[in-house]
Amino acid sequence: MFTDSYRYPDAGDRVTASFIERHEPYSGYWVASERLALERLTERLGTGPRERVRALDAGCGFGRLLPWLSRRAATITAADPDPSRLAAAREQRDALEPGTEITFSDADSSSIGGGPYDLLLSSHVIQHVPTGVVGTILRDLARLAAPGAALVLCYSRSPFGRGAYTLDVLENGEIRSEPIDRARFDEVVSGPGIPDTLPVRLLDPAELHAEAAEAGWTLDWEWTYHVLDDLAGLDAHGDRDELVNESPLLVREAGRDMVSLFRRTARA
Repeated sequence: MFTDSYRYPDAGDRVTASFIERHEPYSGYWVASERLALERLTERLGTGPRERVRALDAGCGFGRLLPWLSRRAATITAADPDPSRLAAAREQRDALEPGTEITFSDADSSSIGGGPYDLLLSSHVIQHVPTGVVGTILRDLARLAAPGAALVLCYSRSPFGRGAYTLDVLENGEIRSEPIDRARFDEVVSGPGIPDTLPVRLLDPAELHAEAAEAGWTLDWEWTYHVLDDLAGLDAHGDRDELVNESPLLVREAGRDMVSLFRRTARA
């Protein structure tokens, strides 16, 4: 799917860091919001005893979530097609749960080996690939999954029914998000990359649910986080994520990111 020359477009995550600095509602919120999302996810996983769980981090990047994954799975494959980010992920070994057996693979979803996996994680990958590739990735992951396996997808989201695309550009230390159309997004994300520019697809959750179902995944649970929306009254509360997730209407409209938990359905 990706060539040997693939490099993630936001080298050093400079664009992402600038976006967070500009948009988070208060200092420390971005990290705290993700931590809460992972806590709520952990409560729902139900993957069984750690020593029996085989896990895959598909698109592991520099390994930021490998410590979290190692507390749920004793055997892990960490895969990424960008060799520089995979090299950085190897530096996470000391942060893993003691006794974790981990294999690093310079591969994308189409060429990952091993498995079958009981727990599959793909964090903020599907928002940075050509739109026609998302379904392929979901089918690849289904092929690697054990019966009843859990799939965790973290991604940048749009309101339900209103998918969108942006180019996040870092210029003179300032971040600018430029709305673009689908054709332009696919053109940029399929190209060699533009320095200090990150193409982002804000996925329509309903559209993703449909693509996942076609690939053999059933939605079990989801949680909106990184609520950047200017919603009256939320800034007075440290539990803005809880408030949004308690409201079906707000969940449909608010939030920058979503974590979705799917289960592998029976093979036809």
